Amino acid sequence: MKKLNLVAAFHLGVAAFLAVCLVPVKTYAQSTVRTIKQSQVSGSTAKLQKIKVWNGSGVSISFYEVLEMVKRVWIDDPSQVLIDTDGCLEGIDQNCQNSSAGLLHLRRIKKVPVPGLPQTSATLLTVITQTASGSRKVYHFQVTPSNSRPEYSQVSIISDKPSSLVTRPRLSPLVQTINTIKQIRVGMRVAISNGLLSSSDELHNRIEQFLTHFQAGEQMPTAALQAGVSLKLVNKLIELGQI
Repeated sequence: MKKLNLVAAFHLGVAAFLAVCLVPVKTYAQSTVRTIKQSQVSGSTAKLQKIKVWNGSGVSISFYEVLEMVKRVWIDDPSQVLIDTDGCLEGIDQNCQNSSAGLLHLRRIKKVPVPGLPQTSATLLTVITQTASGSRKVYHFQVTPSNSRPEYSQVSIISDKPSSLVTRPRLSPLVQTINTIKQIRVGMRVAISNGLLSSSDELHNRIEQFLTHFQAGEQMPTAALQAGVSLKLVNKLIELGQI
């Protein structure tokens, strides 16, 4: 009888385990991207947008959708939040000649005492971006460390224009695009042979991403922004490829 009870208990345990495993994933699924329109966070109609950062769950702020390049970043209280980018930033990275970041990543850390810095529960993040035409925009966010369950992993800044009205980049003439890609690839080989570039570098991967976007029909500035490389670098590779 005792053996039968153990067997029954075992089968009940297996059934309970399978019941948990077979719960539809959609029960727990949630959107990981939070969108904010430009007018809500930049300009005369903007309101201070709050962004939460959780333990073990960083948050990215993306400017890819609006095709803007991040030029400068300030966070008033760096004692709890670290900032990383997908490209270099002038004034922060010593070897950065031309900022090429389109995305910021915020990561919460254990609070570090900073002499003279007041104790606050939230801090102000200021971001300066530059459009393809060269104009600059200012964005402000209130960053708050949170101990609740993560609600999103990315904040995407989007245009106020309806998607149907957004002008898509015009396709470059096929012949011109092919010739430019050939020049860039020759320039990459020259840079590698001169020790200026390595095929195992992250930069090499970004250049390949740029070529993929460019070959797909994106305009050069757009492709460079999406891949996280600077136009100055692209033009230098074209120059090397013409030698």
